[in-house]
Amino acid sequence: MKNKKQRNFILPIAYILVAIGFIFVSLSSLSEANSISSDKFLLVKKQLLWILTGSVSFLIASKINLKLLQKYSTHLFILSVISLILVLIPNFSQSILGAKRWLQLGPISFQPTEIFKLISIIYFSALFSKEKTRNIQSLLFSITIPLFLIMAEPSMSTTILISAITLSIYYLSGANTIQLSLLCLLGATLSFIIVLLSPYRNARLNTLLNPQNDPSGSSYHSKQNILALASGGLFGKGIGNSKQKYSFLPQLSTDSIFAIIGEETGFVGSTIILSLYFLLINSIFSISKNSKNQFHQLLCSGTACWIAYQSIVNTAAISAVIPLTGIPLPFISYGGSSLICLLFSIGLVYNIYKTNEN
Repeated sequence: MKNKKQRNFILPIAYILVAIGFIFVSLSSLSEANSISSDKFLLVKKQLLWILTGSVSFLIASKINLKLLQKYSTHLFILSVISLILVLIPNFSQSILGAKRWLQLGPISFQPTEIFKLISIIYFSALFSKEKTRNIQSLLFSITIPLFLIMAEPSMSTTILISAITLSIYYLSGANTIQLSLLCLLGATLSFIIVLLSPYRNARLNTLLNPQNDPSGSSYHSKQNILALASGGLFGKGIGNSKQKYSFLPQLSTDSIFAIIGEETGFVGSTIILSLYFLLINSIFSISKNSKNQFHQLLCSGTACWIAYQSIVNTAAISAVIPLTGIPLPFISYGGSSLICLLFSIGLVYNIYKTNEN
């Protein structure tokens, strides 16, 4: 009975979040689409295509041989690192807002960092499930170069997010806590130095600490997010009645989607969204706990950490608790790379659930 509840939680909640995302992307993306195409439903059509593609990726992951996945995890990891290198090469990459985060291969474009999140969870779960490779040397040898490549895009928030997921998998595998604590301290120190030395990152930090400075400049995006959330009140203005989505909020259907949700559904709606994430994450951790295979345990836990950390970072940035980042809201924000990879990871978790039943 317990396992059936877990199965019923995971699939419906994941797709409820996807459906919520599709509704709000459909409502908020019309004005965005008008600025880039004569078809105002362009982004809606793309999001629907990605949902269908993500569903196929879920089905594939739910039936994939987990032993083969573990066996070839190193090969997948190397390929994902190669994609991080290619995105820094002008002929292969597509620059958006000054950042090279999209890899262009013919008519197909995708974000290698999203694929790397998924592959790194698989790889490090396999690596740390073996006692002989469960050490700080293996961790640093594997993760250092990819993190430098992601920083070079540049994407510090993604670098920190992947570091947090990887360190969580390492901790849950039974790592040396003293070494892990020192590594976290070193990482935090380096991050702080990078922020101080980088003008635009420093500006974001100053915006967080002094939100009243430059309200029409560096503080504009953050101020509009807070205004959207605050104006939603307890129950919101009603679905489709957001005023902030009309030229006030940049990156409406991606970075700022939670602000639109808060404005239209209020505190109650936002709380329901966060509760759905909590239930999904808790269900995935429960499957991890019931598994007897450490690779499966770590793979589930890594996926749960991915969803948890990314949803926390996105909502915290929109709420002006941390500086603004480009981290999407899992399952809800517009975008194909993130959604397809997340649904693939849910497929892997469901695959492990079925393995636990047998």
